[in-house]
Amino acid sequence: MTATEPETRAPRRGPAPVQGMGMLIGLLFLVLAALELMAGVPSSGGPQMLFGALAVSGLWTLVHLLTGVAAVFCTRSSRWAARFLVVAGACYAVVGLAGLLPLPRVVTEALPVNTTGVCLDLALGTAMLILGVGWLRRGPERRR
Repeated sequence: MTATEPETRAPRRGPAPVQGMGMLIGLLFLVLAALELMAGVPSSGGPQMLFGALAVSGLWTLVHLLTGVAAVFCTRSSRWAARFLVVAGACYAVVGLAGLLPLPRVVTEALPVNTTGVCLDLALGTAMLILGVGWLRRGPERRR
C-alpha cells in the first residue's frame, strides 16, 4: 500500500457494551470468590455466612471462581460475551428457583441457600439473561 491509497479497513471502535457488562459481572464473581477465600470458607468444611447474610461453602466458592474466569475469558468477543450471559444467567436463575423449593439435606449442605442467596441468584440470573438475549436478538447491522 502506498501513502496515497486510502485505507480500506474500518477503524476499530472498541469493545461492545455487552463485553463491558460481561467483564463487570466476571470481576464481580472473582471478587466474591476472593472474599470467600479470604474469609476461609473452603477450609471451614461446612456452610458459612459471608457478610452475615450470604450462605456460602467451598463448592460455592469454586462455582463463583469458575464463573468469573469464564466471564472474563468470554468477553473477548461480543457474541461470546452474550452467549456466556445467556448460559450463566439461565444457570443462576435455575439455582435461584431451586432455592425456593424444599431441597434434600445433601444438596443444601453442599450448596447452601438462604433468602439473600435466592434473591441474588434470581436477580443476577434474570439480568444476565436479559442482557445476553437482548444483545443476541439485535440484528448484525446494529451490533458493533
